Amino acid sequence: MLLSKQYATRGPIRLALISMLVLLVFAWHFYMERAAYYDLSYHLFTYLKDKSLFVQNRRFVAIVTQWPTLLAIRAGWPLDSVLRLYSVVFVLYYLAVFLLCAYWLRNEQVALVIVFLFVLMASRAFYWAQSEMPQGLVALLLFYAGVSRQAPLQRRFSTLALAALVPVFIFGHPLIILPFLFIWAYDWLLNRRFQDWAYYGMLVLALAMYKLRAMLIPPGSYEDMYMTFFPNLIKFFPNYLVLSSFDTFWALCRKEFLALPLLLAALSFFYVRQRDAFAWLRLALMWVSVAGYVFIINVSKPDYTEATYLDNLFFPLTLFVAIPFAMELLPAIERNWSSRGPVFIIGLLTVVLGARLWLLWHRHISYTAYQQWLTHLLTYTRQFPERKFIMYPDNVDPHNLRSGWPWWAAASETMMVSARHSPDSAQTVRVGWNIDELAQTGSRPGVLFGPFETVESAAMPANYLKFPQTAYRVLNTLPPMDTAALRPYIRAHQGVQLTLAAPLPVLHANNWNKVEVQVSVPDHARPLHSGTRLPHPTLLRTAFYKSHDWPTDVGPMEAALEVDVWQPWKQTLPLRTPTQPGRYTFEISLISKNYVDWPVRLRVPVEVVK
Repeated sequence: MLLSKQYATRGPIRLALISMLVLLVFAWHFYMERAAYYDLSYHLFTYLKDKSLFVQNRRFVAIVTQWPTLLAIRAGWPLDSVLRLYSVVFVLYYLAVFLLCAYWLRNEQVALVIVFLFVLMASRAFYWAQSEMPQGLVALLLFYAGVSRQAPLQRRFSTLALAALVPVFIFGHPLIILPFLFIWAYDWLLNRRFQDWAYYGMLVLALAMYKLRAMLIPPGSYEDMYMTFFPNLIKFFPNYLVLSSFDTFWALCRKEFLALPLLLAALSFFYVRQRDAFAWLRLALMWVSVAGYVFIINVSKPDYTEATYLDNLFFPLTLFVAIPFAMELLPAIERNWSSRGPVFIIGLLTVVLGARLWLLWHRHISYTAYQQWLTHLLTYTRQFPERKFIMYPDNVDPHNLRSGWPWWAAASETMMVSARHSPDSAQTVRVGWNIDELAQTGSRPGVLFGPFETVESAAMPANYLKFPQTAYRVLNTLPPMDTAALRPYIRAHQGVQLTLAAPLPVLHANNWNKVEVQVSVPDHARPLHSGTRLPHPTLLRTAFYKSHDWPTDVGPMEAALEVDVWQPWKQTLPLRTPTQPGRYTFEISLISKNYVDWPVRLRVPVEVVK
């Protein structure tokens, strides 16, 4: 029997389609924030180097999004066009599955869940586009869109086609088995599939694929190292709730994940009012799935706080609440509220989807700031002939002012940013802890560092990346090591000037802010060294003082110079304002950490407001 999975009006599905098209526009507009960032930039580097797909850990669901981009490279598209295509191809894949669910399988309810998956709770993950988690979840939802319309499951070719999706999403990500089990149990309860043997067959197939997947994980591999749940379950017993990961999750539920507690409350009220045993079982399933998944993630990663990656890990939570919301609560409102139901649903979806899309757009600020910093860095390094550089991680955004947390990808990110308009302008900045080893290897002409590999620059396609046969230049060289040599070094650099590169923002009490400073060094004193691997590195410090230079209740903040300063260098610094409003003196200065303050400072009277 075919079940109706359509809403009473076309309003919900039209709003969902508009939301998907808005995501497509965002992917087109913010293509550099997505494709020249983290894994996608590394994937592009690999496509250019190997001219083949880059499927990691047997997550072959990624072939769908990788193949169009690889074909564009083989066809010789300009790099800027390749970057834009790689950004939008993910949303095109999700849009295609949405259209298949809504108009081919005629399952508007699951199609709406696809939209919820990307906007209801997730926002930062939009800018980390490559993850196989959402790619696999979308394949799971396509599977469920076909299965949920049949009760019992029909024994025909289309069912075999749906079964073929099972290894795709099971191999897509090791955690996808959990949302599959939720969906299977949920629909088993919803449609009373007690004697639906083909449906049981899907469960057996999924468990068999998961077992096969686990058997194929090589010891010591990336996925093997991240299987930490059971060791941590023993290690932290029984003090799980005091782990910092739970504090991070509660904070997310008050802001980014606000939809989770609200929908849990609404669905709990809905199920309890039904006074039906199966409704109560579905309620219990929903709560157990949410609580169990949160517990697994937080115990597996007890100290992890990076918001973008957490956004990605918690994708399945959306399914646990969005599926019963779209498949039961919304249809019940349509049925029971007569003419007011559809109007209420359209209004509710308009507000929720609109607000979440606005938040997703707003999230671009820190990712755009990172792209701007990369461009700024590459503009600065054009003064040097090498076009290949090495940086130390401690010099890269220590206060997380931008979304540049995965510094390991800087080598490929800088290639994509610099060469997107011309292969002759290609530059690369490799960031790594083993800076001396990198400098020694990079001293050989023709060497090119990727994020994880060393290749010959001549091996890269000349129509995309052209590098000179030069050695790498280190951007963070060391000032004098001992204090005896450091004193004359400081005297020689007394002419360094600090100026505000942009007006100070409005300063609110007890708040975090940023300020942009320009560092200029006289010709005779160049460079101002930025290396931090010594006892007394040169740092920039921001501080507030009361009258007569009394310190305030907020201590100063320090940040390393990001590069050796030859030409004027602009750098963004963090500052923490005093807790009380009033008049203060704001100071930016140079110091030798744990040794002495320099006679180089910029002082500005400021007003701190409430």
